[in-house]
Amino acid sequence: MNPALVSFLLLALLPRQQPAAHGPEPGPRAALAGLAGFESVSKVDFGAQQNRLTAVYLFPDRVRWHFENYGARQRSEHQYFYRSGERLSELVSGRPSHALEGPERDAVLLQMELRRAAMLWPDGFAWEEGANGTRSAAIQADSCCRERPLGSLVATLADGRPCRIEARDALGRALETLEIRAWQERAGRMWPRTLALQAGSASFVETVESIETRVHYLEVSFLPPDLRPLVTPLGPGPTVLSRDLVAMTYAVRELPAGLDWEEALARARDWIAAASQKEGLSVDPVPTFELTPEGRPRACLVRLQAPVLPAPEGFETHAERAGLFLVLNEIGMVDPAAITRITRATPAGALPGIPYLRVHALPNPIELVLPLAPAE
Repeated sequence: MNPALVSFLLLALLPRQQPAAHGPEPGPRAALAGLAGFESVSKVDFGAQQNRLTAVYLFPDRVRWHFENYGARQRSEHQYFYRSGERLSELVSGRPSHALEGPERDAVLLQMELRRAAMLWPDGFAWEEGANGTRSAAIQADSCCRERPLGSLVATLADGRPCRIEARDALGRALETLEIRAWQERAGRMWPRTLALQAGSASFVETVESIETRVHYLEVSFLPPDLRPLVTPLGPGPTVLSRDLVAMTYAVRELPAGLDWEEALARARDWIAAASQKEGLSVDPVPTFELTPEGRPRACLVRLQAPVLPAPEGFETHAERAGLFLVLNEIGMVDPAAITRITRATPAGALPGIPYLRVHALPNPIELVLPLAPAE
């Protein structure tokens, strides 16, 4: 027999090796079904209240969930869940983050894996034939290296796709059921459109409004902002903070070079007032400006109170991203030194975007914001 063929057959008989264990940290990023990950935006209807859920998954084990009031005209409370490997954290507006441990962590991991299974069916799990047309798959805390069993998922099929998937703990007890009531086609792939969740006495109906598979997220996006590493700026000055920048819908209005702040603010308020007169638009009253490297106004961003998908004519919507904040007491503090200070705090693996300024009414401070993008 050909020696090369013998070698090939011997290799084929060897068990497939699992990725090397990496502890609680996230494993290397790896595509699943040709996708690096996905971002979905949903309307979650509890009956008396509607929330927006933005769910981001980067494979195999990076997840972030963001809940906020759907279409809020005033400041909304935000709740985040972050997964980075086996590390899970929760963050609610105005409070420090806290780590999820033990059974609480395991329950949230199961919930995250349940959603991943529904969104990506049948990819990502080793589904096995079960009784009465069901399929089951084991769930591990480490989805990269198949370590530390947590429980299982049981899917009931109709016409080859699941109509419901149940998450069970390690003892086989049902924790949560996700019913898939309708599907939609996006870019040659079927995704859930309408879902209904039941967990004990809690329930809601969810409508998936958008799905994006071209996702570019920093590693720090899967950690709470108060745990993200920053490059500490040199010298005395205001503190640079790490933040999550919410999705926003805005229209760009260019400003002539050399405009002073008084005139820039007057023009911004006129544009905001004009946009507020348009039917169906809820406009953010806070003047927002893109800045030059010298800290001068280059454009006004007429921003809506809440993100809109698809964006209205003349507007664009930017997805969630990580960013840096610098709180300043007065507009005169916006200068090249402030721009340099916030830019130098950019963490490893990130690129600074165009800084922008939020000019709140006195006595509130103003906010210098630096969006961050992956260095790809």
